[in-house]
Amino acid sequence: MFDEVIKPEMNKNGHVISAKKANIVMAAITFIISVLLIRATYLATTGYSELRISTDNYIQWQKDASDLQVGSDILTEQVRCFAETGNRIYLDNYFEEANVTKHRDKAVQSIHQFLGEKPAYQALLTAMGESMALMEREYYSMRLKIEACGYDLNEFPEIVQNVKLTAEDAALSKEEMDALARSMVFDDVYHEKKAAISGKVQECLTALAEDVEKDQTQTADQLQKLLSRQRILIIITITITIMMLLVTLVLMVNPLIQAVMFIRADKPLPISGSEEFQFLAKTYNLMYEANREQKEQLAYDATHDRLTGVHNRNGYDFLCKNIDWNSSALVLFDLDKFKPVNDTYGHTMGDRVLRRTAETIKKTFRSQDYVCRIGGDEFAVIMVHTDPGSADLIRKKVNDINSILMTEEDDIPPVHISCGVTYGQLIKDYDKLFKEADAALYRVKANGGAGCEVCL
Repeated sequence: MFDEVIKPEMNKNGHVISAKKANIVMAAITFIISVLLIRATYLATTGYSELRISTDNYIQWQKDASDLQVGSDILTEQVRCFAETGNRIYLDNYFEEANVTKHRDKAVQSIHQFLGEKPAYQALLTAMGESMALMEREYYSMRLKIEACGYDLNEFPEIVQNVKLTAEDAALSKEEMDALARSMVFDDVYHEKKAAISGKVQECLTALAEDVEKDQTQTADQLQKLLSRQRILIIITITITIMMLLVTLVLMVNPLIQAVMFIRADKPLPISGSEEFQFLAKTYNLMYEANREQKEQLAYDATHDRLTGVHNRNGYDFLCKNIDWNSSALVLFDLDKFKPVNDTYGHTMGDRVLRRTAETIKKTFRSQDYVCRIGGDEFAVIMVHTDPGSADLIRKKVNDINSILMTEEDDIPPVHISCGVTYGQLIKDYDKLFKEADAALYRVKANGGAGCEVCL
């Protein structure tokens, strides 16, 4: 019976056009075109490859030049910010760039692959050496600032701990140390050393730019000659190509365009075209009918809650299996005394309260965080790209949510929520992560609710 269903339709003359036969004809024409173009293509391959290599080198050089400047700017900016504010985050950023990201070192290694041991590269190495010497001055400024701020020296990188202050500087007051620390990274001496280093780096980059430009010019000239030879063959093949396009349009493209229109309109395909296309259309129509019967089930399995518009339990479970908990936090919410709302105002009002709660949570948290309804009046937020340092921020968000929910809006009664928070960075096992957050939430509820407990 299936064979009968997918039997191709006859045209008015009782014949079905076969795409296979049409393809044989087009393959023969393509072979002729290939023979005519193969020599020109072979000759052009070398030119294209050389131009690509030259272009890749130029792109890489531009990136390396940018990375050199970025790395230098980051170090200067962070050490100056630390000297000005004493905020340790700037010191952390400085050593993150110097020891981990290493924009400058990686850029120099990459440029070395391009330049080899040319004089320009030696000049770049000299500049890098002077830059390392300048970092000694920056370490000295850091040590002064640490002493001025009264920080524990043992909490800082060993290279800063090893900096020895001169007897004269060690005898300075904290205010004088602070002023000297800023001066060492802002004075004329520092600016002159930075300018000298930048000058040598620019000298190297200028030489590199000249080499790249020379290579590109030579390669482009060679490629231009090859392209001129190809033009004659292209003109010859255009006529043949047009003929092939007309055949393809009649036999395949028009039926395919018509099929796409019907698919976009979510309708069965018309049975027309070549023998093979008719077979595909019949098969698609069978699948289309089967798919219609599955739509209700697919809708039922959707990942979003119909009432609130946030992720439902299925969506939450999927996220939990795929989220990187090491950089995420789990925030559990529960509406306090929600049952009296349903009992007093009815379930319709209860639904409105739930919608308002979900909307408030969603607006209060970031767009990148995942808001889920995991139970009747239970919600969860998976905060991504965060760490325990966000604890105060989460408490503030919970307070903001409660401030909004406890303000009566239209005829919706005021409510409030309790919250428990855990961090995947601190609790590696998800089950324990959830249990700890849930336990924290219920401790808040036991104390009257309308609050937040963060497990740290």
